[in-house]
Amino acid sequence: MKKKTSETVILEGRFYTIASPNGRVLEVANYNPDPGAAIQLWDYAGAEWQQWAFVPVGVDTYRICNRFTGNAIDLCLNGTVDGTWLHQWTPNTGRSQQWKVEFTDDGFVRFRSVLADKYLDLYQAFSGNGARAQIWSDNEGSNQRWVLKDVTGKNAIRPSAAQMEKKLKEQVEEAAAEAKKAAKKAAKTTKTAAKKPAVRKTAAKAAAPKKAAAKKTAAGDAAPKKTTRAKKTAADEQ
Repeated sequence: MKKKTSETVILEGRFYTIASPNGRVLEVANYNPDPGAAIQLWDYAGAEWQQWAFVPVGVDTYRICNRFTGNAIDLCLNGTVDGTWLHQWTPNTGRSQQWKVEFTDDGFVRFRSVLADKYLDLYQAFSGNGARAQIWSDNEGSNQRWVLKDVTGKNAIRPSAAQMEKKLKEQVEEAAAEAKKAAKKAAKTTKTAAKKPAVRKTAAKAAAPKKAAAKKTAAGDAAPKKTTRAKKTAADEQ
């Protein structure tokens, strides 16, 4: 299965870079092999995590899988709204991993999500290193246009054992930090919830003296009126 443009031919079993018009390419952020890692833009370094295979799943429709991680470009949480992030996920048959490849007359390629019917796009049209990939409604902008280049026959960089060990350590530390942050937030929420009944009780106590004072004042106001009426009646009788 193949489709031709003025730039390239898509063939099954080969690897390609997906580049923005400025030459930076889509990659798996930090060569992270885990599902959920972000898809971003970066200067091309000939690395495997910057190369992609197109696996046919229908007419002009592909699953786009990373050469290094084996995972597929996927819609985060099956989102379909403008701004849904793209990440990598274990390949599956879901439509959140299926992309229609559309070729433009001027040699570019566009990728339309089968699930969302929106295009592979760059957040806020930013095309610098670290730009996050997302989906967005068709706007025919340069941030929705891509260039494919076959890099199958070229040597590709893989992370060394030391790099992978360092990355694993960073991931463990990051996970621990996130867990600590979540625990602290949960503790704060619990503490706040525990204080709420006491606040209500204090408010009730504060209201009680005011209520009693109001009753006492009302009683005091009523007493003189009663006495006055009584004296007036006695005077009339005399």
